[in-house]
Amino acid sequence: MLNPGLKNSEINGQIEFSIFQNLPYSEGLALQRRINMEMIEGSGMESIIICEHDPVYTCGIHHEGNTTNLENVHFIERGGGITYHGPGQITAYFLINLNQRGINILDLINFVHGVEIQYLEQHGIIAHSRLKKETGVWVGNHKISSTGFAIRGGFTMHGIGLNVNTDLEKFSLINPCGYDWSVMTSVSKINDKKYRMEEEKKLFMKILKENLEI
Repeated sequence: MLNPGLKNSEINGQIEFSIFQNLPYSEGLALQRRINMEMIEGSGMESIIICEHDPVYTCGIHHEGNTTNLENVHFIERGGGITYHGPGQITAYFLINLNQRGINILDLINFVHGVEIQYLEQHGIIAHSRLKKETGVWVGNHKISSTGFAIRGGFTMHGIGLNVNTDLEKFSLINPCGYDWSVMTSVSKINDKKYRMEEEKKLFMKILKENLEI
């Protein structure tokens, strides 16, 4: 069931949505931090950003291990360990005012996972949500989407990376969120089909807006 704080049509009508074909990771991170600061100062709008990145590895606050064998690594403020973002992955950032909505981060995670599960159903894939160490969306015993948020000033940053056409070999250089890389899967791998990412991002946004009753 959608938390009442996420079913607020007056607030949801003010969310700013953005879709990027390709957003350099450093620019996306700077954009998130700027919006977060503006929200803390009272001038920023809630925002949801849907994009793809060039290949990049990001390390959350629980990351352990050596990253010297990797190129383009960012150490950031979100929860979780190390993961990969790149072309063919729907990366979505949620800059949400938890205090105004009267919700907590678990409410938001459950909502986002629900949107992802509905998106996957559109491709004939039955998925489920997991929390704690396994936090993300899973298909059987394979992880198809990773989740990691940060909270600053009562406002969220970061979000999810949902594998559509993602090059899964990129995970072989790391232990994504503490797991062997073979745990990762994608829509393309499951259905043996490549997808047009601009259409997939629009579909994800459509389902997201329907759940927010926009």
